[in-house]
Amino acid sequence: MQIGLSLSLTAQLRSSSTYAVLGYDPALVFDFKGNYFRKSATDSTFGASITHTRASSATMVNSSGTLVTVGNNVPRTGHHLYNGSTWVNEGILHESEARTNLILHSSDYSFNHWSKSASTVSGSSTAPDGTSTAQSVTPSSASSRHFLYKTAGNSNMPAVGVTTTTSIFAKADGYNFLGIADGTSQYGRFNLTTGQVVLSVGLVSTSIESYGGGWYRCSITSTGTISRQQIFSVNEDAANVSSFGAETFVGNGTSGITMYGAQTEAGSTPSSYIPTTTATATRAADLLTVPAANLPYDSTNMSIQIDGKMTGNTLTPVRWLLDANNSILLETGSNNFSFTQEAVGTVDTVTGGSFTSGTNVPFNLATRNGSTFINGAISGTVLTANTTPTALPNLSSTGLNLGHIFMGTIGQFRMWDEDLTDAGITEAST
Repeated sequence: MQIGLSLSLTAQLRSSSTYAVLGYDPALVFDFKGNYFRKSATDSTFGASITHTRASSATMVNSSGTLVTVGNNVPRTGHHLYNGSTWVNEGILHESEARTNLILHSSDYSFNHWSKSASTVSGSSTAPDGTSTAQSVTPSSASSRHFLYKTAGNSNMPAVGVTTTTSIFAKADGYNFLGIADGTSQYGRFNLTTGQVVLSVGLVSTSIESYGGGWYRCSITSTGTISRQQIFSVNEDAANVSSFGAETFVGNGTSGITMYGAQTEAGSTPSSYIPTTTATATRAADLLTVPAANLPYDSTNMSIQIDGKMTGNTLTPVRWLLDANNSILLETGSNNFSFTQEAVGTVDTVTGGSFTSGTNVPFNLATRNGSTFINGAISGTVLTANTTPTALPNLSSTGLNLGHIFMGTIGQFRMWDEDLTDAGITEAST
């Protein structure tokens, strides 16, 4: 695993007009993609503008598409995603949930912690982290199912009833279809040539994400109803992926699938890869806090914009909260978005749009909050304003949390101590 950080945290000078909306310059700018930071209408730096903590190392993808590790409390700015042809800087990778990889020897399938069925493990090809640690799982010439697995008796495996996500990096090496199963009644199948999920049975969700060079990260999310067994199978073609147990075929002894970075974690989404050897490993939660002194506040009008890509469903990208009775929130709701302000216990909300849970789902939200109104806009579409508020919460003494409940990337965050109007938040969220 390489150690590094793809971008410096030094601010680059830039005209504030780059970030203006309807001629209004934001008082606060965090451009995590462009590595530009601004507070109190003055150019700043990451460290002077916002506080980041994480009590562990963590992985991210740099501009070369290489999976790298950064140290404790190092923000994962410059995290890249593959768009099918190139690596794109998506800003800061932020994961508010701590996660633990329960699979030991996550990338060494020759180790005796791994059982093999009618398969051999060999090779040392280039893995997503740039090291020669990827291994080929090659079916034997027996007429059989061919797979790696962790047995139900493994003490690290999750208990019945716990929602978990199991993932692995995989690349076609003669055979194109990967299977991932949690026991015998919950399983998914993935086409490593087309990058598609071809079967999902009994699962909460499935996902497949391209990492370039033929690599994909495939995942299943399940809630186990029997003793858990994590199975990674090699499938010959589409004809034998229709059900669990249908994968029987005669291998040619040379074709297989190259694998790297197996992970099982409690949680409803795949998180960044957490490598393990002889013990489980935990990636701590990220925390992003904007100190109160750095926040623009006006007792009458405020406007906020944030964009990025989200993974999961119940998320809070922005939480500005003084106490249980005073706050401004930007959240995902039940298949929609919610913009809320609460002043002295009186709650006013605007909801709308549509949100479908998935992996790296784009979002762009803007809100205008005032003593007599609240409204939101979603990707250039403005909602209907709520004009029932009678006060704006006084949040001048408290900091703001970015990604309070959030798994994904944040590209940009802006704040204005004035009302952008409906036209302004429409433009800001475009």
